Amino acid sequence: MGTISVYYDKKPSVIDAFKMDMSLPIIDFNVEHVEGKEYAIYGACKYKNEIIAVIGLIRYDYLNKEVFIKIMDESVGPYYYDMKKKVFDKLTPIKEKSLASDWRKKVQSKHWRIVMSEYSRLF
Repeated sequence: MGTISVYYDKKPSVIDAFKMDMSLPIIDFNVEHVEGKEYAIYGACKYKNEIIAVIGLIRYDYLNKEVFIKIMDESVGPYYYDMKKKVFDKLTPIKEKSLASDWRKKVQSKHWRIVMSEYSRLF
């Protein structure tokens, strides 16, 4: 799970950069700004008969017209948890305990914190 770099004449969008190093069909996705020129893209992607989470980190180097792309799937337990609920809900359920199931629990707990935060603003 290394990083690739691609030079460009016209800056690719985050989703286009993601597709440069990821061949799985994308069912749905969301993009989140991480910091500076770095973005995280969270994809629900078809792999065999399942829909799994694939995370891409995209960093632009505007000076050199280069984009760096790192792709990882949920099985490595990435430290990025901002997958939107509408994307998350498309994933195939996991039955056994794994890094992927641990990662999904962290994503779900973030969803729960958002719901509770919105609920507490009502009162």
